[in-house]
Amino acid sequence: MSSSSERWHRVELAGDRAVVRLDGDEVVVIRSADRVYALANACPHQGNPLVDGDLLGPTLVCAYHGWRFDLETGACLLGDEPVRRYPAEERGGTVWVRA
Repeated sequence: MSSSSERWHRVELAGDRAVVRLDGDEVVVIRSADRVYALANACPHQGNPLVDGDLLGPTLVCAYHGWRFDLETGACLLGDEPVRRYPAEERGGTVWVRA
C-alpha cells in the first residue's frame, strides 16, 4: 500500500549490499546481476538480519534458519511469511529506494 508520505531516498551501495535506515525502517539493499532490490532487513521468522543471507540467483536465503525469499516480490519460497519489499532502482549509476 502506498502512502503519500513515501519518497525516494538515495542509497550509497559499495559492493553488492548495504543496510540503511529509511524513515525509521532498517532496509537491506542488494545488487544481484544487473538489478537492485530492497527488503526489510529482518527475517519475518525471528527477526534475524537478512543482510547476512546468501544469494542464490534471484533468491535470498536467511543465514540463520534457511528461509528463502524471492528478491523480486518478497514472497517466501521456504517458510511461512513474506518479507517486506521496497521499490528500488538504479538511475545513472545512483541507487534509489522508496520508503
